[in-house]
Amino acid sequence: MQVDEKQTREDELKSYFDGHGYVIVRGLVPHALLDTVLANYLSDVKPARTKFYRQSTGVYDHNAFNEGGHVTQSFLDIHNYKRFPRFREAALEVYFCEQVLDALRRVTGCAAHNLMQSMLFDANVQSPPHQDNWYLDTVPHGRAVGVWFALEDIREEAGRFFVMPGTQSLRFDRDGMSHSEWLVEVRRYRDAHAEQVSAPVMNKGDVLFWNVGTIHGALPTQDRRVSRKSLTAHYIPAELTFGNLFGAKPWVNYETYKGHRHFANQPEYSLRADLVSRMKMALYDSPRLLKIARRFQQKSIAEI
Repeated sequence: MQVDEKQTREDELKSYFDGHGYVIVRGLVPHALLDTVLANYLSDVKPARTKFYRQSTGVYDHNAFNEGGHVTQSFLDIHNYKRFPRFREAALEVYFCEQVLDALRRVTGCAAHNLMQSMLFDANVQSPPHQDNWYLDTVPHGRAVGVWFALEDIREEAGRFFVMPGTQSLRFDRDGMSHSEWLVEVRRYRDAHAEQVSAPVMNKGDVLFWNVGTIHGALPTQDRRVSRKSLTAHYIPAELTFGNLFGAKPWVNYETYKGHRHFANQPEYSLRADLVSRMKMALYDSPRLLKIARRFQQKSIAEI
């Protein structure tokens, strides 16, 4: 079940989102805005020889292509690609277009929202089932919203985005649990409740909003020659503090675009950024070391 363009009154959007953990708005984003993103991606970003940070692998890497000519890795924080200003501006125009901001206001009941993360997918990276609140959320928890934008008509063979309605309040984390252990627990739940998986048809301009606690991911690719061009974003109500399941991150430095605030955690490629990212990855699956690092970070911020 989903909400379409005939059911977009404010009360219906919010009540459906709150009850199911997600909602779809059909044809929300004008095709002209999406076409500008795609044109600049194809002309500037896809052929670029620089390295990009990959959310799918956690490292900086050059674009890699499959037999269909599609980039096989994700692109993170595209709204911060200052080396590609035309592409960056086109992405920001989508993320802060009035149609998206209005839908966010309806879904959350809040007047303004900050953009906290963005991504672009050319091919499906087959994201495992997960909840976003391990990585990013609000403080208090549960108010951040993920948004998935179809840049083209998404064919079934590409491996569609899926959600598990009603899972937004589930918790799988335990004290001392590693990230990989947590992913195993979420996958076990998905496998045991396969009937809950919903992979809706998404066409160009359609947008899916989900609660950061809702389990979601991507189905396997059936034909690697088929692209799955899409954008994602994560927003928080502007009056709330950024964070995740493990604490607040009040130190974030926002930039603005036409009066709208946005933040990017991952900088564009440099040798320093590469080194820092590798250190983070080394810590990430060690609960003991990660807990020490979080305490040190919180202590350092408190002393500023």
